[in-house]
Amino acid sequence: RSSGINAEYGGTVKRFVWTPKYDPRYPAFNKGPKCTQYFIDFQKCIWKKGEGYKPCDWFRHHYEHVCPQPWIEKWNDQLDRGVFPSKQLLKWQNKYPKAPAVEED
Repeated sequence: RSSGINAEYGGTVKRFVWTPKYDPRYPAFNKGPKCTQYFIDFQKCIWKKGEGYKPCDWFRHHYEHVCPQPWIEKWNDQLDRGVFPSKQLLKWQNKYPKAPAVEED
């Protein structure tokens, strides 16, 4: 008879899956609005603070874990072509000048 933690669970190993913390702005299960907002917040952050600004990674990390990959690819393509459909992001870009990229140490 075997003993140990795996025997207690029938030989299965439990895996930990990271998910973003609860955000009270989005209490529903539909993660679409949350996903979109994290992506836009990341774009606003790097626009104002510059690419490479470490605190912006918080938004990037969250949208990468919440958004489906095809959405991210589509949005990045739209940003590259200058046709991303967000009035919020356009207002932000018109309000603030684009920051230069942050050089890493």
